[in-house]
Amino acid sequence: MINKKSIRGRLGLLFLAFVLLVSFSGAATYWGITTQKKDALIINLSGRQRMLTQKMTWLALAQPENPELSASIELFDQTLHALRMGGETVDSSGELVILPPAPDAALLEQLDEISQTWTHFRGYLTSNDAEEILLESPIILDQLDAVVTAFEVRAEAKDLRLILIQVVFWMAAIGLLIWGFIDTRRIIINPLSELGSAVQKMGAGNLDSPIPTIENKELGELAQTFGIMRSELAEARKVLESQVLQRTRELSTAFEFSQEIVAQRDLDELLNSVVERTRLLMQAESAALCVISPNEKMLELASYSGDVDIELGAKKSIRKGFSQQVINANETVVSETHCTNCKFLLANDAGHCVATSLRAGNHTLGAICVVQSNQETPSFDVDNQRALNLLANSAAIAISNANLAKAERQKAKQAAAFAEREQLAADLHDNLAQILSFTRIKLERLDEILADDHNAEERTTLIQIEKATETAYQQVRDALTGLLKPKPERDDLAKKLASVVDGFSETYHFSVKLAISDDSVLILPPATQRQVIHIVREALSNVQRHSQAEQVWVRADRVNGHARFSIEDNGVGFDPQVSMGGDHFGLRIMRTRAERSGGEFSLSSQLGKRTQVSAIFPLEITHEMETKNTGESP
Repeated sequence: MINKKSIRGRLGLLFLAFVLLVSFSGAATYWGITTQKKDALIINLSGRQRMLTQKMTWLALAQPENPELSASIELFDQTLHALRMGGETVDSSGELVILPPAPDAALLEQLDEISQTWTHFRGYLTSNDAEEILLESPIILDQLDAVVTAFEVRAEAKDLRLILIQVVFWMAAIGLLIWGFIDTRRIIINPLSELGSAVQKMGAGNLDSPIPTIENKELGELAQTFGIMRSELAEARKVLESQVLQRTRELSTAFEFSQEIVAQRDLDELLNSVVERTRLLMQAESAALCVISPNEKMLELASYSGDVDIELGAKKSIRKGFSQQVINANETVVSETHCTNCKFLLANDAGHCVATSLRAGNHTLGAICVVQSNQETPSFDVDNQRALNLLANSAAIAISNANLAKAERQKAKQAAAFAEREQLAADLHDNLAQILSFTRIKLERLDEILADDHNAEERTTLIQIEKATETAYQQVRDALTGLLKPKPERDDLAKKLASVVDGFSETYHFSVKLAISDDSVLILPPATQRQVIHIVREALSNVQRHSQAEQVWVRADRVNGHARFSIEDNGVGFDPQVSMGGDHFGLRIMRTRAERSGGEFSLSSQLGKRTQVSAIFPLEITHEMETKNTGESP
């Protein structure tokens, strides 16, 4: 039996009434859906009768012997009977369905008229009386349209009744909710308000104020429970102290981590370790570390941790907004993520972030930031900010150490490169340069010998060999000079290319055309320019030795922000898959030279047609790449 004075009883009665209301509403809805399905089937079959009439008319006039005519007549007759008197028929999918009789006398009368018309029309169909078929077909079609309309009107009337029923249920539900609200406020909300006032006093530290007595059984038990809570606050203090100890352990962990990252030397690994440990220590969704650009005007994203979609390298000016506040402040700064235009913060969900600068002495290296999303109020307390400051200070020292170590390694690499240059220069001087010098002397002596023979063709060939040898000797001397005293070349790249092309044409009497479509591709670092000249010279040498070409084109153009240098001939071509392997050092050297300056090398050739080699270089080369290339051998 339901106790109407208890909360359970009152709520049980309310829920029972609600369940009954929902049940009746569901039953009415189910009845309406079932009726709609049946009405839709009847309307569909009525419409199909019209389509069958048109089909039978066409078959009787065009194909009277077609067996589909008799099948359509039988289906029409079966469906018409089911619509009138109820019974079985076949729906559009071929499944057997059972229809109810006509719902009222008016509709039955319309179906009887169709039945009479159908009797005459079926006879005309079977006798192939074309004239009567054409006269009778519009009549039965109009009658069928009227029946379909009548069925639709009755279906809409049923829908209207269903809507009215739902409106009644909705009004009953509103009344039930109003009753429930009033009853709930009287037996639950008001007593809870008194109990809440007493609990607030207890939360403020007033443990002497008694908890009010509540006659209601359930809330009375709750009041007793709050009374017990007063005696357990002492235990809660102990729990709070343990939380303080936990925070102390977190700070200790942060300190240990700072010692760990100070020992790291690789800068990328160091940055990744800093942001990952920071995110875990601060229990944040994401963390990021930005470094100040060399011009000290921008903050550049160097590393991040967390589920955010952003590319490294994103930049933000440090002269305004949140970045300026972080860099100039000597303490942590807390902000809302959506209140800044920082790409990293905008990549996170709405929440709060805390950031602080990375300082090593008086020098600011960058900033570190952590984000907690979906927070209405900042959850970074004083302890969190103090831990972040401690971590940032240690990270700044570690980053400074890593930069110093990187600079030392760079100096060591440069020293090794210079030593290698000196050794290579000595080898060239003692071997290739001496051999070329000896060859020049012998060729001059041979020229003197052939001068008396007056053989013009042989002397012409000898002069060509002398020029080629002189060119090779000069190139070796230039290489020796570059190896022993490397310095950036600032000569015009167009002049260099023209010199290589003219020299090749003059030496080998070969037609070479130079085309520079965009002067911006010539603005390359000196080290990259040297690689371009070597690639062009090596490619022309390959053309002269292997291609049997009549014409060569050297082109310099701009493609997608890159400088492209291509050498194309109309020679016999070859199979690139075969020629890129084995002892074909020329192609491999060209590829190495291109990649050495951050470029890409490609080869395209077909047997019997042509050959083209291309080297593509980015027009913006980092300072680090330029330094690296300056240390390479020419």
